[in-house]
Amino acid sequence: MKKAIKILGISILFIYLGLCTLLYIKQDDLLFHPKPNTINEVQEYLKSNTNFDTLTLKMNDQTKIYGFISKDSATTQTPLIVYFGGNAEEVSHIMSKKRFFPKHKMVFMNYRGYGLSEGEVSEKSMFSDAIEIYDKLKLFKNVDSSNIFVIGRSIGTGVATYLSLQRKTRATILITPYENMIDVASEKYPFVPISLLIKHRFESDSYAPKITSPMFSLIATNDEIIPKHHAYKLVEAWKGKTYILEVNEDHSSIMKNEMVWQKIDQFIKDNSN
Repeated sequence: MKKAIKILGISILFIYLGLCTLLYIKQDDLLFHPKPNTINEVQEYLKSNTNFDTLTLKMNDQTKIYGFISKDSATTQTPLIVYFGGNAEEVSHIMSKKRFFPKHKMVFMNYRGYGLSEGEVSEKSMFSDAIEIYDKLKLFKNVDSSNIFVIGRSIGTGVATYLSLQRKTRATILITPYENMIDVASEKYPFVPISLLIKHRFESDSYAPKITSPMFSLIATNDEIIPKHHAYKLVEAWKGKTYILEVNEDHSSIMKNEMVWQKIDQFIKDNSN
């Protein structure tokens, strides 16, 4: 009997260790869902959004990142909005949101492996690319470098938060944010030592206490992907002034809520020079 219990215990242990190993190996596939595009698809997007051009930026490691930049007729320097998308988001659909920001230049770049962007996505590449993107855009002659706003969506809120720590942004707008990926994943996999296994930690709550610029958090009441208490934890950690709008939407539908974008527009106007 004792031998059978011992064998059972060893079997359970091996199964558990195997599960942990599988989660460690497959975590990139679980977290990132790249959405590549063809050139023809991008050309079709631009036919429907004639107020945008494609934008190509070469990173320090020679990887080319592709995205979209709005065409603006203003001859003076224009405030800039930079958007970082979710883990399964190809950002071309954000072109339709330009109508809410007629007096702002908008830029949204696809992560590595998304859209036409080269390379493979990771937390490290997302963070380093965000800084390089900011540094390059700041030098554009028609960009008002004192009025750069950053919007992050879902996993992109971690990128936006990190950028606002490392560079001067006028304000940070976070749609369906979270405090860190460790807590989010631990909630989904409570039987696994996530803190020991996770590679892409996105520890926004460790950056937030050092950020003095304002932050606007857009929270979905019925968020099934990132439950709303994660967003409130990040708000509590933010050093600068915070604003909250909780809406009766889920993780995806919040992006289609026009009031959300109207409130973002108002927040940006209120926090511009």
